[in-house]
Amino acid sequence: MLDLLDALLAPFARLMVALGVPFPDLAERLKAHYVEAARKTCDGKPTDSRLSVMTGLQRRDVARLRDFHPKEPRLTHLSRLISLWQTDTDYAGRPLPKSGPAPSFEALAWEVRRDVHPRTMLDTLLTAGTVTVEGETITLRDTSYQPLAGSEDQMAYLARNMGDHLSAATANITADAPPYFERAVHYAALSADQVASLEQRYRDGQMALLEQMNKEAAAMKALPSSAQTVRFRAGGYFYFEDAT
Repeated sequence: MLDLLDALLAPFARLMVALGVPFPDLAERLKAHYVEAARKTCDGKPTDSRLSVMTGLQRRDVARLRDFHPKEPRLTHLSRLISLWQTDTDYAGRPLPKSGPAPSFEALAWEVRRDVHPRTMLDTLLTAGTVTVEGETITLRDTSYQPLAGSEDQMAYLARNMGDHLSAATANITADAPPYFERAVHYAALSADQVASLEQRYRDGQMALLEQMNKEAAAMKALPSSAQTVRFRAGGYFYFEDAT
């Protein structure tokens, strides 16, 4: 069984090494998640002894870690800002004045978060290439906020995207009837140009679909409802490598 996990563990190990995470720190964190997973799936009372048997951890580790509850990765306020800029009827993706009453970038930034100055948000978006500034006008260049490589925002994206993807895959494997859509197309023995052509078509199609879903979800969220408690995440990926 462990051999089957190498495809998951190899890229994860590369990421941990790249981030400079020492293995003992990772192992300690993984122990805590083992205890949490066992506690949630345990039939009956989750005693230390029972959790120890389920996880293979010593009882003293279980007792020490059983109060661990993982925190949800934070949502980046800049992603919400860009989404509102595109979907809110007051902004509708139009170029905005830098300051002043709504619709302006300043008003939009304050609407998203009151504890971060609009100038800080603007500087980050400029550095990422998401917006441009000409005089007192700010123009949206990209339909989504792409964090800088290695930044905290990028790690938050990774944690949420890969976490939800793996959660869907895990549920599909452990449930009698797979509840989530999860499909992929895979071919080998193609040329680099052929794969590049397919990748571009995939990028264009995925972005068009995601932008449409973003608009529809924003419109749904604006409707009055007393039961808006469900969240979703939809995404896709296209990976290729030289098989030699």
